[in-house]
Amino acid sequence: MSKNLATWIGLSAIFMWASMVGLIKHICAQVGSDLGITLIYTFSALIVFAIFRFPNFKVISKKYLLLSTVLFIAYELCFSFAIGLSKSSQQAIEVSIVNYLWPSLTILAFVIFKELKFNFLIIIGLLFSISGIIYIQSGSSSFNLESILHNFQTNPISYVLAFAGAIIWAFYCVVTKKLSQGQNPISIFFIGIALILWLKLYLGNQLSIPHLDFTMFIYLIVASAAVGLGYAAWNIGIIHGNITVLVVSSYFTPVISSILAMLILKAELSTSFWQGTLMVTFGSLFCWISTNWNAFNPIFRKLKKRYLQLK
Repeated sequence: MSKNLATWIGLSAIFMWASMVGLIKHICAQVGSDLGITLIYTFSALIVFAIFRFPNFKVISKKYLLLSTVLFIAYELCFSFAIGLSKSSQQAIEVSIVNYLWPSLTILAFVIFKELKFNFLIIIGLLFSISGIIYIQSGSSSFNLESILHNFQTNPISYVLAFAGAIIWAFYCVVTKKLSQGQNPISIFFIGIALILWLKLYLGNQLSIPHLDFTMFIYLIVASAAVGLGYAAWNIGIIHGNITVLVVSSYFTPVISSILAMLILKAELSTSFWQGTLMVTFGSLFCWISTNWNAFNPIFRKLKKRYLQLK
């Protein structure tokens, strides 16, 4: 497989993940959050298992397998239920932006666990991303605590789950980098999620499955493929493609996700929402730049030299 083809396959994962917010919310609004999320991850588990099968348990670290499975399942449950339990289409999109603090928090986690050197730009990027969330919740350019508290109080569980998911994913990334040794037990992750969700339905006496019309079935298949194939495509891109292009592109997922969710859910989003979303995106991108500062130094030197020549 060529590097360019692998990169394009990896980029497709960003669009698949970005579509998850709108698709999950649409399905949960029709069949309920518990059943909708269970069906999505059940089909996703089948797709992922067909691609990856079981990992080689003889070579995989048992510590990594345990920690990564718990963290991955916890993240996916937090993310999906944060979206599924949202009160409206607009709130589902707002909640998803809270979850997209994870790139900035991941960089911070790598610094805490001494996988990356500290750079003051990390703090600036993180503050910029958090400011974007505050901007969205305020609904204006000025800080409005009353508006923020009102939005949070309308559905605190969704916002808490989204923020918890961002933190959990940051730690998952650290664990994967430190302990994975190149192993990828993704099929175990999805099978575990599906089993836990079915157990939840059983214990809650919610096993009755409603009739699904053809349109809803198509939505379910597309959502499951977006979740499952997204991880498969990303792995191909990371292993065989241009990692720099993929990493930088991934930081624009909040914008792409909001656009797709707006189209799927037919939601109207304010100017302040888009401005806040861009703040979250560029805050994350700023954090990435801070970890690759040395790579930018030659560029800055060339620009400075060109400027002095023109002057």
